[in-house]
Amino acid sequence: MNTDLSVAPEIAQLADPFVPAQHATAVPRTDGRTAAALAELAATPQRWWDLVRFGADGPVRIPVPGAPGAVPGEPGVWLLVLPPGTAVDCDCQQATALAGEATEAPADPADGGRRARGGPPRPLRPGRVRVHGAGARHRLHAAGPGYSVTLHVGATSSRSG
Repeated sequence: MNTDLSVAPEIAQLADPFVPAQHATAVPRTDGRTAAALAELAATPQRWWDLVRFGADGPVRIPVPGAPGAVPGEPGVWLLVLPPGTAVDCDCQQATALAGEATEAPADPADGGRRARGGPPRPLRPGRVRVHGAGARHRLHAAGPGYSVTLHVGATSSRSG
């Protein structure tokens, strides 16, 4: 019997000895990996657009189930929808704009984070992830004439005002 399998490479691969899969090791979650996961989620609106709700009464915070950070013990992922002219303080670790116009500035700890302090507000841009780090409270403002939709990962609280 001729065992020349060169004419059928697919069958030759089946004839190779079995090599069991290696166990994957846990990869630490770094700011860069988190930012990449947030950017990937932002780039797939079919995963979150049906969750968006527009509330005229004030900001609407919407958890994103099944998102990269939606794992017990890890920071949450949420959408934040701001009506025109509203602002909210936020303690997320990373954020990106999805629709509309939004700016942010560091929150003033002297008044409980209700006002921005420091220099001029910086715009959040679609396709760019802003990394704040842990515990960096900031004030997010809907800057344009319409609603602002942003995507956040990190700490789990935000207050409107």
